Amino acid sequence: MDRNIPLPGSFYRYPDGNTLQIICIANNCIDKEKNIVYQKMFPPFDIWTEPLNRFMEEADNNGLQIYQSTGNMPGNMLPGMDLPVNNMDIKSSVIPENSVITDSMFKEALLNGALDRKIAGKIPDSEIAEKGFMELLDARTYHEKYIIFTSLRKYLDKRLLNNIAVALDIVLEDGDEEEQYDSVLHCLQTFEHYETQRLR
Repeated sequence: MDRNIPLPGSFYRYPDGNTLQIICIANNCIDKEKNIVYQKMFPPFDIWTEPLNRFMEEADNNGLQIYQSTGNMPGNMLPGMDLPVNNMDIKSSVIPENSVITDSMFKEALLNGALDRKIAGKIPDSEIAEKGFMELLDARTYHEKYIIFTSLRKYLDKRLLNNIAVALDIVLEDGDEEEQYDSVLHCLQTFEHYETQRLR
């Protein structure tokens, strides 16, 4: 295996245009072999695991290309699918190296509703949306997801609303961005309500 191990969160595109996202690298409890866990980013959005060596061989032999986001994604592409890069050059594209904004600062601003005050203007809006989307996916409770979603309101477009709906297993009806935003918001409020009832 002559390539670096894929980083969690990185995307690979098949020659036919379909994409998968790396979730993590896991160790097999029986033989200690490294396995890659990834999600296919097209319906039905299955999650798969396979030995890392085999995945890397298939990536080389079948022309899978690793991509990272430039923030100007066309059409219905998901974050990270538009710029081919060499695996040796992968760095976090969410916050520029010369920025003083750390991940913890971003998350704190997101959870406190202070994105506009603390973050806006320091990194591009598309990167705020992308990083906020990832924080929403990582949030442990529906209460946190709700706060993050409302903080991101002005940064969300139809593509991100659709991605959030898929991640939350929500079916969005046709409509404009405002209607779709309200639909996801209502679902999150319901999820949050039942989550807090269950914890009592």
